[in-house]
Amino acid sequence: MALKYFTIAEELRKEISRRGPQGNPKLPTEAELMRVYQVSRQTVRQALSILLAEGLIEKKQGSGTYISPSVFPKALSSHNIALLVSDAAACTASDEIQGANTFFREAGYPVSIFSTENRTAREREILKALLEKPVRGMLVQGVRTAFPNPNLALYRELLLKGTSILFLGDAYPELNAFPSISEAALRTREREKTPDPDASVLQITPDDRNGGEQLARHLISLGHKKIAGIFRFDSLSSRKQYAGVLHALCESSQPFDDRNFLWYDPFAAQAPDAKLLLSFIRIQLASCTAVICQDEAIAGRLILELEKLGLSVPQRISVAAFGGREKYENPAGRITCIACQDVSPWKTAARLLMARINGKPVSSIVQPMALRHGESTGPAYRSHPESFTFS
Repeated sequence: MALKYFTIAEELRKEISRRGPQGNPKLPTEAELMRVYQVSRQTVRQALSILLAEGLIEKKQGSGTYISPSVFPKALSSHNIALLVSDAAACTASDEIQGANTFFREAGYPVSIFSTENRTAREREILKALLEKPVRGMLVQGVRTAFPNPNLALYRELLLKGTSILFLGDAYPELNAFPSISEAALRTREREKTPDPDASVLQITPDDRNGGEQLARHLISLGHKKIAGIFRFDSLSSRKQYAGVLHALCESSQPFDDRNFLWYDPFAAQAPDAKLLLSFIRIQLASCTAVICQDEAIAGRLILELEKLGLSVPQRISVAAFGGREKYENPAGRITCIACQDVSPWKTAARLLMARINGKPVSSIVQPMALRHGESTGPAYRSHPESFTFS
């Protein structure tokens, strides 16, 4: 359990971050902090000593404690926007990202795109370079979000320098100052017109857990009792998807075996190759009638390998996937998938980030997902054997 003064120091860091360069620089008095946190004066002074050592605050004799002027520049001279993406080539070719790019440029904010290559080390190089010349705003695709990340302090430094940051997809869970609210809460807030004034950093993320539940329930409704899966092991969103699948199976009293799930490493390869998929079919998928895939591209590759082995889709095996906004075609027809409803997250992100840069209160968004029926799922193969036999 964390010591109380460490917890108070972290809360004060978040308060400093929320105030930003335009906020009131004076912090509460020691007596006020004692009352708020129900602690002794010694504990409050220990917390403040940490922030003093970090250069975040300064004490003025007879006046009180203030946020250090060095924390927030009076104004960022740069009007640039930085996009940190996992694949710059794919992003450059994306109409949706180009739409966000156009939005920023028309508002007078040049855009620079940086490729992290899904590598933490590369992300660190980019963030250090941005700290030398801070930008007004950043749109970020997180890197290997299921793993510990040594770059979190760099994001915090950028925030303290006045950079507005928005994550598309997974934000790093350790950055607990990054707000995220449920879709229901968002709708309520929109009706009441009371956006969250404390949302200093934003996140736009699909409702992955709910998506996993919907896909699993769809397959269960078709009579499937043994369901396999293919997921990225380095992604927080994949773990949420997996959690949703397991929740639906347990809630429906369906058996499951975690050995039927393949976790692949995109750091070694962008997606499972034919050899790995063949091994998956022969071992993990052997006693199952359906499979849920990380995305439609993997589902398409899997269908090709199944067809080569004479295992027809969906007559013998049903294949479902998490999808994007574009419809993915494959030899078996359109894939049944769960996808975000008709929204444009990059364009939405651009508008939210610009609103935040202009000092307007905005909130994070959890995107609802909807099932898109295709030809890759059907009723469970009733006489399915315990395992496949191959010639």
